Amino acid sequence: MIESDIQAFGRPLTRQQPALCPELELWLLDPEIDLEAACQKIEACHPPPYWAFCWGAGQALARYLLDHPETVAGKSVVDWGTGSGIAAIAAAHAGARAVMAIDHDPAALQAVSRNAQLNDVTVATNGSLPTQFEVFIAADVLYENPLLSWLQQQTSDGRRVLIADPLRAASPRISRPPLAHYAVRTQPDVDSPSNHAVVFELSSGAPLDGTSSAESER
Repeated sequence: MIESDIQAFGRPLTRQQPALCPELELWLLDPEIDLEAACQKIEACHPPPYWAFCWGAGQALARYLLDHPETVAGKSVVDWGTGSGIAAIAAAHAGARAVMAIDHDPAALQAVSRNAQLNDVTVATNGSLPTQFEVFIAADVLYENPLLSWLQQQTSDGRRVLIADPLRAASPRISRPPLAHYAVRTQPDVDSPSNHAVVFELSSGAPLDGTSSAESER
C-alpha cells in the first residue's frame, strides 16, 4: 500500500535523517521531489500521504522527548495523529515502557512499523485511541478550535499531554508558556514558510485561549 500511495509523486521513499533528530532515520519522500507539484498531489490523495513527510512539529516533539527522556521513561505513551511516527519512535528511544502510534490512515500505520523497525524500536499501531495510557503526545494536530478542547480532556486521570505546533495563522492559540521552541523545517519541505515549532504541555483545569493566531493579531 505504501509504495502504491507514493507512485503519483514520481519519486521513491528514501532513508533520511531528520535534520532536528539526526540520531533517527525515516523512510521519506526523496528530497529532490518537485515541491510545488507535490503540494497539489497531496491534497488530491484520499487520504493524503502525510506520513511520507517528516513535519517540523513532529521533529520538534521528537527532539524534546529525546532531550527530556524523563517525560516518558517507564510510561505508556500514545502518539495521536502519528504520521511518519517520529515522535512515537523518539518516545521508545527515550525509554517509554510501551508506545502506541495512532492514525486514521492505514498506510501511515504501515509506515510507522517500517520506520520503527529501521530504528530498532517497538511501536504498536492502532486506528483509535486506547482507554489506558499515561502520556499523550501529538504534533501538528490543531486544525480547528474544538480539537484543542478535546486534547485538554486527555489530561484526565493525571495523564500528561504534550502538543507540538508550528503556530500557523489559523491554528488555535495556547495561552501558556511553551516548554521549548525549535527552528525546524518539514522534510521534504512542503510546509514553507513554516520554519519553527513549539512544544506545550496541557494541564488539567487550566483555561485555554482557543483563538487563532490570526485572530489574536487583529
